[in-house]
Amino acid sequence: MPHERGHGTRRVWVPAAFFGAFALIILGRLVQLQVVEHPKYAKAAENELVGSNTVYAPRGSILDRNGDVLALSVNTWDVYVNTNVWKDPAKAAAGASAIGKALGLDPAKLEKSVTDAAAGGTVDYLVQRDVDYDLGNQLVSSGVPGIITQQDSQRVHPDGDVGSSILGITGTDNTGLAGIEDSYNEILQGKAGKTIYERDATDQPIPYGEYNAVDPVAGEDVELTIDRYIQKMAEDTLTKAVAQHQAKGGDIIVMDPQTGEILADATMPGLEYSTLDLNDPASLALLRNRSVTDLYEPGSVMKIVTASGAINNGVVTPDTTYVDTGEVTVAGITLKNWDDSVYGTQTMTGVLQNSINTGAVFMEQRLGTAAFQHYLDAFGFGQLTGIGLNGEAPGIFRRPTDPGFSPVDVATQAFGQSISVTPVQMITAVAAAINGGKLMKPHLVKATISADGVVHPVQPQVIRQAVTPQTSATMRMMLNAVVEQDPPNESLRNPTNYTAGGKSGTANIPIYGTYNDTQIASFIGFAPLNNPQILILIKLDDNLDLMTGTMAGGPIFSKMADDILAYMGVPPDKGPNKP
Repeated sequence: MPHERGHGTRRVWVPAAFFGAFALIILGRLVQLQVVEHPKYAKAAENELVGSNTVYAPRGSILDRNGDVLALSVNTWDVYVNTNVWKDPAKAAAGASAIGKALGLDPAKLEKSVTDAAAGGTVDYLVQRDVDYDLGNQLVSSGVPGIITQQDSQRVHPDGDVGSSILGITGTDNTGLAGIEDSYNEILQGKAGKTIYERDATDQPIPYGEYNAVDPVAGEDVELTIDRYIQKMAEDTLTKAVAQHQAKGGDIIVMDPQTGEILADATMPGLEYSTLDLNDPASLALLRNRSVTDLYEPGSVMKIVTASGAINNGVVTPDTTYVDTGEVTVAGITLKNWDDSVYGTQTMTGVLQNSINTGAVFMEQRLGTAAFQHYLDAFGFGQLTGIGLNGEAPGIFRRPTDPGFSPVDVATQAFGQSISVTPVQMITAVAAAINGGKLMKPHLVKATISADGVVHPVQPQVIRQAVTPQTSATMRMMLNAVVEQDPPNESLRNPTNYTAGGKSGTANIPIYGTYNDTQIASFIGFAPLNNPQILILIKLDDNLDLMTGTMAGGPIFSKMADDILAYMGVPPDKGPNKP
């Protein structure tokens, strides 16, 4: 009897299809995990077994021009706790007690902090950075449960705050954040190394496990042009002057005008390591070096540049005369002398001696706008000096092509208004006027020194010839006539033991297109006369006693010139001590 052939039913093929599809999914997932994503999971497994540490390179030191150390790094330890180890109450108590006692921390608070960190998923809890090197070694050798130490370094300044606004600071990762530490960070920092090791479940290196290391490359030392003795003198002098004249701040810069080397750069308010708080926004403003970042109108010091250009172009000589009536009208605007005085017939030397505004306008008009502003460019105004500190401002002055330009702008630029400069720009320009006419690139770094002791000197750099050597010699004599006006036996501006030259500036502070009653008093001077070795700029911001640049800054210059040149071993060329 024939039998009917069996047919698959839903009960059979539905489960079969389901299990077949499930098998395919499993197979696909296995292929994904074991083939496609194998490198990913192999790397994850390796990361579970492999630990690594960054080994920072020894940071180079910062030295003064004589090799004295201004900033160096000392070895320290960053102390961590492995939170997995402290899950054992006995180990936690012992570890907290030992670390707390050594570092002056409350053991109970430390243990709670580690417990809270563990609850948040942290494995390595940072207890304290920059622990004294010997103390860290003692903690490690005493077998404190769960302690982990990572070698680090801390920046130390043997002279305290001397030169701090030049040196700057470093961050927790040994990277420069301001000053030389920042602008020369790549040279100072070197190249970090790395250690890679096998670790156990508590993150500790496995004895005899795989270990690889890439050694760090030490940073180079940076030798500055700064002389720590002159820097300390400038800072102390500025502190006293700010207090004496009730000023809000100021600058004193000492330069070698022949090379552009900065021997000292004091600025207030400035960075102080002992009081710096980076959590305070007001402290962040102290990280900038105001002598290269802050602009001001220089006032009558600019007459040095105006006279240099006019003499260089041959439109005046030191003996050229004009009649001062106390005022001059330019484009319908009356400009007056700083003290409203009328000086009558005057030579160009007399213009500098008496600081006559109308005389500066006379020289500018003899030159013409194009030629006058050519000299502003030639002396480096409106341009970065390239001194080597970050945040430098280029300065600004209005040109005929600028919106709103008026002939009054260029007339007032001739006596130091309507032009904004930095102190470093101003001293660099005057250096060119008295050093033979060479605009030198100002610089703070004299050399770099590699770890093997090879010295790489930084050569002085001439930017351009601003005026001729003959013009420069003439300017020295005219500026000598300014300081020689001092009464006998009174060193108001004139040093006792050295021939010199200089010029004062007293400028009201511009605000909202006009000028208020506050002022900036300044003086810039050089010595000795025929072969200038130093050029000193003194600037006092908003001095409430309202003393002029001559009265407030002149005496500072004369004393500093005598003291610095004597320290440098320059023989006196006048006075009772002349050989």
